[in-house]
Amino acid sequence: MNDLTALALRHQSIAVVGMGKNTGKTVTVNCLVAGAVQAGIALGLTSTGRDGESTDIVSALPKPAIYLPEKAVLATSTASLGRGTARLEILDTTGIYNALGEIVIARVREAGSVEVSGPERTGDLRAVIARLQDYAQLVIADGAIDRIAASAPSVTDAAILATGAVIGRDVQKVVGLTVNAARVLMTPAVSNLGEQGLALLEQGKIGVQNQHGQVKPIPLTTAIDAPPEISDYLSPDYNCLLVGGALSDPLAELLLQASWKVPGLKAIVQDGTRIFVEPGRWQRLLRRVAVNVIRPINLIAITVNPVDPRGRRLPGRQLVGGLRELMPELLVVDPMAEGG
Repeated sequence: MNDLTALALRHQSIAVVGMGKNTGKTVTVNCLVAGAVQAGIALGLTSTGRDGESTDIVSALPKPAIYLPEKAVLATSTASLGRGTARLEILDTTGIYNALGEIVIARVREAGSVEVSGPERTGDLRAVIARLQDYAQLVIADGAIDRIAASAPSVTDAAILATGAVIGRDVQKVVGLTVNAARVLMTPAVSNLGEQGLALLEQGKIGVQNQHGQVKPIPLTTAIDAPPEISDYLSPDYNCLLVGGALSDPLAELLLQASWKVPGLKAIVQDGTRIFVEPGRWQRLLRRVAVNVIRPINLIAITVNPVDPRGRRLPGRQLVGGLRELMPELLVVDPMAEGG
């Protein structure tokens, strides 16, 4: 059993999320599936969105198939059931729908490839994973492009980040972007959030908190566009912004400007999947503002694909080595490499 599989099998549910298309996410999923089979672990699989199709629906480039063994269970749409070589038996319906139809629970009766098109909403994904856990010891959630919500700690126990040559022109660029994404996902937990602040964040609202845990709600439906009135609520006393939704680039810029007037400025979001800030601005923000989360994401590994779909190759050992040097706390592997 390889190190990646051994690490994943310590958990009951795990998300595999890609930094973009063609970063090797499907290869990582197949690696975990093979390891689970070798260990005799009952396996479940679903996705956020559609995956496992033979040709990429955006780029029209061929894609590796997802293979499931006999007795594995799968949560996918009715329209996807016949789009692989595996023979499937429907076990149950879920009452949850995506654009391709109702999500059903199916068991693999004859091993083969599958197309997975799972729930699109985070709450639905959480419910489907719970249903799969009735049949499986390990559930893998394949996080489709730009849908990193599968890695949220309210959804899965742990996450693996898939990266590759497709996201950057050279090793340094790929490593830099990947480290930034991993650090965002691993934003540390807050240590001094009061009950009022927690309740406000859980409701998806916006407000400010003082050092005694007292909260003033801000009457806005969203902070994503950084309405300037947010600055009016920030002060040396109320110097912690509670962001129940997304921490966006405009909001990060507002916080940067406010940090010159508000000493010890802080911001709290629900988890790292809610942070959507450009890497350079994110680094500047962290130098001026303490950003924390309610629930930190348990990122356990990074997988590397050194080849982009058009044949350009970066040195895999340099990619793995560069990431290991900067992220020593994580397992970093190329699943396609010998011993990966």
